[in-house]
Amino acid sequence: MAKRTTERAGGSASDRDLIARVAERDESASTELFRRYADEIYGYLLRRARKTEAEDLLQEIFVRALRGASRFRGESSARTWLYSIARNTLSERERERWEAHLAGDVGDPQPGPESLAIGGQQRRNLIAALDRLPDEQALVLELHRVDGFSHKQIAALLGIEIATSRKRMQRAKESLERALATSHSQHGRHSRIESWRSSLLRRALPEEAQIHVQHERRAV
Repeated sequence: MAKRTTERAGGSASDRDLIARVAERDESASTELFRRYADEIYGYLLRRARKTEAEDLLQEIFVRALRGASRFRGESSARTWLYSIARNTLSERERERWEAHLAGDVGDPQPGPESLAIGGQQRRNLIAALDRLPDEQALVLELHRVDGFSHKQIAALLGIEIATSRKRMQRAKESLERALATSHSQHGRHSRIESWRSSLLRRALPEEAQIHVQHERRAV
């Protein structure tokens, strides 16, 4: 296992120095960052993904870390920063699966929330169906299946019971499946999942909660 550093508020000086060197494209620093934290992050991934996928995700996470090192400000530890990247990477992968699954597509999606493995009309049908959901159902579905929030986190964010979050999620899925099964050439207000998502969050969440969601989801 990689050696664990002691986490302090604001991150350790050695972490800040190490990531500053990574930002300067110091290969030895990049190797050291991987040595320190790869085993720990990999263990985290294995609890959430199959072994082969976890290996692929681990590489993606450290590629993102190397690319984003110049934006690290030392406000958290390197461990916290890497876990944030890991959560975002997992959430993106889940969004891609979710979008493809709902559209009945089993293709191989490419990375990125806008690179959907969905045909043009299928995508329009999906977004139109999402847009017709009641906001309270759509919001839980979006937070849970797209952003990766747990029902416990959603309940705390929205001030509802965990059971209520689960019930809204189930109703949203049932409504969406019915809509997709009967839809023909549907057109809605949005042409992209991200556009629908942004409109929903602005409409249905207080500003403070929007900031929290964006912070948790932000790609580092």
